[in-house]
Amino acid sequence: MTTDLLDRKLERAFAHLDADDNGVIDEKDMIALGSRLLTALAEPADSPKAVEVFRGLTDFWVELFNELGVGQDQKLSPQQYRDGMTRLYKDGGPAYEKSFRPMMKAMLTVADTNGDGQISPEEFHKAQLAFDTRLEPADADALFARIDKNHDGYLSLDELLDAVREYYTGEDEDAPGNLLFGEL
Repeated sequence: MTTDLLDRKLERAFAHLDADDNGVIDEKDMIALGSRLLTALAEPADSPKAVEVFRGLTDFWVELFNELGVGQDQKLSPQQYRDGMTRLYKDGGPAYEKSFRPMMKAMLTVADTNGDGQISPEEFHKAQLAFDTRLEPADADALFARIDKNHDGYLSLDELLDAVREYYTGEDEDAPGNLLFGEL
């Protein structure tokens, strides 16, 4: 069972994943997500980072479909997505480490456009645009500051992964990660 907060977050995430806005998530939506990210961050589609993004998205997709026993139509409704995400990832257990974390790590590594191992405010803003969060610049800056737990002006991959985990698994109303896709 999910909480109202987690349900709202998963509904928001579903809407971001449903790239063609047809009410289901399918393979085309996952490819569109990866492509949108690579385009926004000017990452060549054949780069090693891009290959990792698409591998991560595929592994996540297969894991979620296997958990749900999705039929031949290979599409997820909002309810199926919420059920699968909750069962697989809510507590951040082995499935999270196996498929979700590597996918997110690959995607966040692409956001590190200069390869220095950390995400600058500018890189964070570009990633927010790629994920179509529609955050106002001031809101994105405030979110960046909240996620930057060591207050060094950059986000480490671990700080971002912690925020992602908060978003997809957490039930704390005040967690900074709740705002990754904008105000709930």
